[in-house]
Amino acid sequence: MNSPTIRLSPKVEQGGNVRIITFSDGKVRDVENVISRELEGQTEGVEECHVLLDFTNVECITSCEMGTLIALHKQIQTWGGRLTLFNLNAQIFEALTVCRLQTLLNICRESADFPCSGGEPLGS
Repeated sequence: MNSPTIRLSPKVEQGGNVRIITFSDGKVRDVENVISRELEGQTEGVEECHVLLDFTNVECITSCEMGTLIALHKQIQTWGGRLTLFNLNAQIFEALTVCRLQTLLNICRESADFPCSGGEPLGS
């Protein structure tokens, strides 16, 4: 018996040319590309923006989801923006570095590693 799929929505904050997308607090992340599903429609209008993906609620990542991050990075770069991943747990950080994705993607272990909004609160 298949359990129903629950569509999760990420938290999105925007301040100037910075958009922070915090993935949902779903304890069960199935084998589908959850990152792709949560990003659907959330990256529209981010031309020349700094998009920050907050992985606080993500416990693991699949190879398919890594592919989604690479494609998103390339798309945002084409638009003149940039992508940063932050608040990654040790398991996700290790998976990304084993695949050498830190050479392509901007990865910060915690939000304190970078000034994302110039000291101004987002949403103001």
